[in-house]
Amino acid sequence: MNADFRSLRLRFLFASLLWVSVATVIAGGFISSLYRWHTTEQYRADLTGHLKELAILTAVGADGRPTLQRPMSDPRFRERGSGFYWQIEQLGQHPVTSETLGGAVLQGKFATEPEPQSGWNKGPAGDVLELGVARRTQGVATPVHYTIAIDRRLIERAIDRFNRDLALSLSVFALLMVVGATLQISYGLRPVRRIGDDLDLLRRGKLARLPTEVPSEFAPLVARMNALLDAQSAVVQRARLSAGNLAHGLRTPLALIGGEADQLEGKDPRASADFILAQCDGMRRQIDYHMARASAAGTRVTGCVANVAALVTQIVDVMQRLHFDRDLTYRIEVPRDIQVNCEAGDLTEMLSNLIDNASKWATRNVAITASTLDGRVAICVADDGPGISLEKRPAVFGIGTRLDETKDGCGLGLPISRDLAELYGGAVDLEDAPGGGLVVVLTLELFEAA
Repeated sequence: MNADFRSLRLRFLFASLLWVSVATVIAGGFISSLYRWHTTEQYRADLTGHLKELAILTAVGADGRPTLQRPMSDPRFRERGSGFYWQIEQLGQHPVTSETLGGAVLQGKFATEPEPQSGWNKGPAGDVLELGVARRTQGVATPVHYTIAIDRRLIERAIDRFNRDLALSLSVFALLMVVGATLQISYGLRPVRRIGDDLDLLRRGKLARLPTEVPSEFAPLVARMNALLDAQSAVVQRARLSAGNLAHGLRTPLALIGGEADQLEGKDPRASADFILAQCDGMRRQIDYHMARASAAGTRVTGCVANVAALVTQIVDVMQRLHFDRDLTYRIEVPRDIQVNCEAGDLTEMLSNLIDNASKWATRNVAITASTLDGRVAICVADDGPGISLEKRPAVFGIGTRLDETKDGCGLGLPISRDLAELYGGAVDLEDAPGGGLVVVLTLELFEAA
């Protein structure tokens, strides 16, 4: 069966196994090297003691040759094959050697200085760690060269035994580390499994929101998920409210039409027709408004991004063609890098409504500007028309409200724009223009790249 590396558990386990393996090898190599150095230094220190003993025990015989007053205290210098050797050498004479050399001689290249010198050299059975010193002895005209040596195989044997024990110990340690990492990963990922179970309960309708009692690392994720759920719930509530408002908005005109139809007999048909047409026009406006709201009902949760400058430029180009007979001047001051968290179609709908209204009421000039502050974008659409008095401003957000019946339109632009903006956490406000006229301010959330 192929390993699924999309699994976080398997990824963590593989990373832990890799790290434990690498760390164990590195640690083993370091400890082995450190033990080799300490072992070699320990043997070197022991050889230094033996070298001093050899010099002390050395005397000059009747024949003028060096000899030992008694055997070395360490019996390994008398056992053949022990790997311990000593040698006393006098210039011009054959060296005096330990029994363990079996007639062979050491090179004695380190026995040249008054202070002990050491190093690796060739011996009778391979490399040896050799320690030597040159000292003057009473009764001998020239310095006597003392050499102590030990076979390298003895040091390597001790190091090999240690390495075997070290390898076994580190293997057990690595195994325990892997088991511990497995348990740690299993325990650490338990909240993820619990969140998955909560999501399943959420899907089945047994939970309304995700529980917030989670580790701090998952708290932002859960908070954003709950915010998403709240936004979806708000969309559903808006849809229910819109459906209720639409039903209520249509019920009364239908009842009036039905009543008027029952009373047609004996009435002026023209007056009845006008009445029915007026009621049908009100129903059409209600349907247009709620259809416009429904078209944006699901866009708030998609996380779309729209560039303000690009859309404003396109819309102004259309408005110039639409109002070519008005000879209007459009001024655009929108930075090209401003983006908002809004679906492009919905932003186009809002800006088109606002710029079209400004074009209808403007005398000569329409200005579209944008600025950012504290993570928000304020898009201002200003005209130099008559403006709207403070007491009339709340009314213009009513469905189908038109302050001037001579202007084209159906009175839905501002209500639709306001509701769309609120779906995205924004707002539409009305302000006085500095030179006279009206400024409509559309506020939306600024998109900031991570």
